[in-house]
Amino acid sequence: MELKLVSGGYAVLMLLGLSWAVWAVFAAPDLEDIAGGWLGQDATVSSVPLIGLLPWFALILCLAAYAIWQGVSRWQVRVHRHIRPWVLAMVLFNAVWVLCLQRGLIGLSLFAGAALLAVLIRIVVALDRSTLEHQIDRWITRACFGLFAGWLSVIIVAESLAFAAMHHGNPHSLMFKGSSALAIILLALFLCAVSFKNPMGIYLNAGALWVLVWIILDRYSGHATSPIFATVCLVAAVMMLICLISALRTRIRRILSSH
Repeated sequence: MELKLVSGGYAVLMLLGLSWAVWAVFAAPDLEDIAGGWLGQDATVSSVPLIGLLPWFALILCLAAYAIWQGVSRWQVRVHRHIRPWVLAMVLFNAVWVLCLQRGLIGLSLFAGAALLAVLIRIVVALDRSTLEHQIDRWITRACFGLFAGWLSVIIVAESLAFAAMHHGNPHSLMFKGSSALAIILLALFLCAVSFKNPMGIYLNAGALWVLVWIILDRYSGHATSPIFATVCLVAAVMMLICLISALRTRIRRILSSH
């Protein structure tokens, strides 16, 4: 009975935190009206178009499914007991990140977003070091947290560059665009390396690649076009895609050979 109460309470806290964040998103004004428009679609070369932000809702639904699943399970797998406080911290930072964006507090939002990313990475490391006993873990646990961490990594880079532009940076200067491209390239190289290291790297790569692709398309055809920046990012995206396909082929071969 005590175990069921703990699992149920954990699920309820997760669902409340996720609902809080979803409410904040729907109650917030458009990004063009927040923090002087520095988070808008064409504020900087690294600005993320709306379609690049949409996976957040799908990820929240996946987290809700994870919460419900853990609420009805018996906690037989040690890794879920181990990451439970980290998952609650992730839900909290996610809500704070969105609420700060809602109020236009980009500095506090960036701090909360960085903390959220750090917690997600901690969860990803814990999952990578653990053996998941059920197929549902591979489709819910690994995919959910891995995709979220990869997606958020590009979002935080874009938000950091918007914060720099907001505080006396010139988003139209060659130096700023070059620094933005360098940040994207370094992140892409890191994700390429991680893709081959463990299965979680595949999800990280895929989540980040989604955002990067839409940034590239928007820089080629958006209102504030920047073909040179888009081309540099395209090189990074191609590297990530090659590594992702190669890592997937290797992973599939290992799975097939093990049966």
